[in-house]
Amino acid sequence: MEIEARVEIMWHYENPTKARAVAESVQVDNVSIPPGLKKSLNVETLCEDGSVRTKVKYRGEVDTLIKALDDLVFSVKIAEEITEKV
Repeated sequence: MEIEARVEIMWHYENPTKARAVAESVQVDNVSIPPGLKKSLNVETLCEDGSVRTKVKYRGEVDTLIKALDDLVFSVKIAEEITEKV
């Protein structure tokens, strides 16, 4: 089943430096979306006032959107873990 969706996810951090580091590392991953998927999936992650905001626009199969959002959450988790070790 094909869907059209807009998703916005926010993560809030007490440390603005950590928020910036997470946003920048996740945005790098967003840029590397495979060319075939870029036509239907647009992902942008920004740091705003100590929060990380990701906006997703998607058109296609719902399973692909779920996988993309799962990848996003996993990427944020990894970035958070790395910033805690630095």
